[in-house]
Amino acid sequence: MKKYSLIIALYLISGSILAQNIDNQKMEKDLKVAQTVLNSLVKDNRSMHWNSDREKQAQYIEGYGVILSLPKNNVFGFAFAPEMPPMPDISDAIAKSFEVIEDIQIDIEDEEIDAEIRAEMEKERAERRKELAERQAELEKRAAVAMERAQVKIQEMDSMREQKVVENTENVIDFLLDYGHLISQLKDSDKILVLEKGQDIRFYRDADRVEQLKINRLSVEAKVKDLRAFQEGKIDREEAKSRIVVNEKKEVKPLEKDITLFQTILKRLYARDLSDTYYLNGGMPHEQIDGLGIIFYMDMVSSVRGRNDGWNVPTQDKENISQEERDELIKSLYPKFEEQLKNNIIEYGKNVKSLADNEQLIFKVSITKCEGCKIPETLELHIKGKTLNELNSGKLNESQAVKNIKVVKGDLQ
Repeated sequence: MKKYSLIIALYLISGSILAQNIDNQKMEKDLKVAQTVLNSLVKDNRSMHWNSDREKQAQYIEGYGVILSLPKNNVFGFAFAPEMPPMPDISDAIAKSFEVIEDIQIDIEDEEIDAEIRAEMEKERAERRKELAERQAELEKRAAVAMERAQVKIQEMDSMREQKVVENTENVIDFLLDYGHLISQLKDSDKILVLEKGQDIRFYRDADRVEQLKINRLSVEAKVKDLRAFQEGKIDREEAKSRIVVNEKKEVKPLEKDITLFQTILKRLYARDLSDTYYLNGGMPHEQIDGLGIIFYMDMVSSVRGRNDGWNVPTQDKENISQEERDELIKSLYPKFEEQLKNNIIEYGKNVKSLADNEQLIFKVSITKCEGCKIPETLELHIKGKTLNELNSGKLNESQAVKNIKVVKGDLQ
């Protein structure tokens, strides 16, 4: 009887594990519906985030939950109004210059000028000084009016932004309470994060702009268990609202030094002159999200146009090859690129010690274009802080750690 009980218990356990597996197609559908509803509620149906069909506005991350995109406000305000320096008084300098010229002319024409003429000249000089002083005063007056108007405009922009933030926050909270359950496969321990992102800004190609857009950025976060409790009537709307976390970041939290060094190493490894597969186009920007970890964005390219419609592949020292040769070469390099990236993450990630066990390093990679090559358009690699910490402590070796990297591939090109 014990034997059968054990078999039944194991069957139930395995069934429970299988039940936790995510149906990716259904998740993708749920995310698209949820993002569409959110866009409608904030009255913005434009393409967001990377502005590309290859990228996703919403994403599911195992062990964390879901991140949805909210377009960053188009109302840009400032916390202060810069003071303009006072207009310089140039009237005296100009008047003196006239005096020098006149004195020269006087010396040349006649060294001895009678008092009447000199008095007339002094009168003209005084009139010129007065005229210049009046012009100076008028310029300063205009500058003061312009500055006052600018300050009023800045205050209006600040007010508009604050109003927009309040409006967006209310809309996002309503969305989470009324429609968050549409993402049906999430666990109670998961979160739904609505994160304000840059409108029509590609993270891959405008890293500096992305860093600016992280400042004063709205985020609204809810726990799935709280949303379900509200849907099931266990808590009322006000209580559910009080459990939702709203944050507007005033500054960007810098990466820890060990992670910054790790990022720098990867950027160097995938520079054009050092990589032997694909190379980075631009920088390697990141998102740092509390409770999740860090998302790195990598735009990988492979070739540039050569002469007569040929292609140059810098990492392979190939020049002016045909489209067919280029595509075949790029296709053959993909498996090596993926394997090397995983190995590099482990080899240099073992020096990362500031990541908590429940946090992750996530690499969202855009793969070089190669139509008909049957290689992925995108690649995502996820590694948990627990894996890196166990690698650091010797509980795992590098081969074991590589196997713990979760790989998610996009559609084939």
